[in-house]
Amino acid sequence: MESLFSRTTVQFIAAYETLNFRIAAEKCLVTQPAITKSIKKIESDYNMKLFDKKGIKMYPTEFADDLYKELLDMRDTANSLRLKFESWHKGNSGHLNIAVGITLQSSEGFVNLISDINTKFPNVSLNIASMIKDASIPLLKNGNIDLWIGDISNLVEDEEFIKKFVRKIPLVIYTNKNNKLFKEKKITFSNLENKKWSLLLGGALIKQNSMYKSKTLDSITTQFKKNGIDIEKNLTTFSSPTALFASVKNNGNFAIAAKSLHSIAKNFNLREIDNIKVLDLDVGIVVRNKIADYKIIKFVIDSAIKKLG
Repeated sequence: MESLFSRTTVQFIAAYETLNFRIAAEKCLVTQPAITKSIKKIESDYNMKLFDKKGIKMYPTEFADDLYKELLDMRDTANSLRLKFESWHKGNSGHLNIAVGITLQSSEGFVNLISDINTKFPNVSLNIASMIKDASIPLLKNGNIDLWIGDISNLVEDEEFIKKFVRKIPLVIYTNKNNKLFKEKKITFSNLENKKWSLLLGGALIKQNSMYKSKTLDSITTQFKKNGIDIEKNLTTFSSPTALFASVKNNGNFAIAAKSLHSIAKNFNLREIDNIKVLDLDVGIVVRNKIADYKIIKFVIDSAIKKLG
């Protein structure tokens, strides 16, 4: 704890606790004149006396009493913080805030990852939030979340973060398994003209010329336009896989979502159009550099690569 205080402060605490400059000097591994110099420095800076002498005995002044109490509170607080972060570093207690992209939140791999963390670190509370990439990065920077798992495509390099690639997840097209299109020998983009589209995009704003327009959406629309289809003419976006697939089931439209969500799509009697892949998403983990070497963070990264990869 001494590293958090100046040498002068540490020597004052020793002098106050021993009420003897010689013993304080031995405790601080300095000479007695060094203790005297530190006490005089504080008295000069604050224009307040720290000790009175009556005969051979030394007594602290009221100012010294209050100063000592304040410094002890600071030392105790610093010690508590050290123990708190040391415990969290090792995964013995604390909270871990994880943000996850909607393409992964309901996947079997992510569910297994959370189970592994709970088993390995039973005393750590997990806070899981479904969140799009653009919203997650500022929260990573200010420490409100500890790591983000999701689409790292087009993520700008930043020295504050470590980025770990896990795997590519294709975006595919889902529709009702009874759709007449499945009677075709081969479904092509030409079969998809003038259709209604639904997209899992975390509620991203898609207004033309908007500064918040999603780069993922840009990539998707570009891919379709290459094949003569403008999906933005009739597009609804969702932030929930369940809501997306329920809409497709009830309205007969076509959904663009991650292949990793196929098990949920099946629950709504939906089927993937096998021979058409929209594009690949680069799925990975983003974590702040400052905590990247923590035991619990290393475990999450290693486990995520195994479970999601």
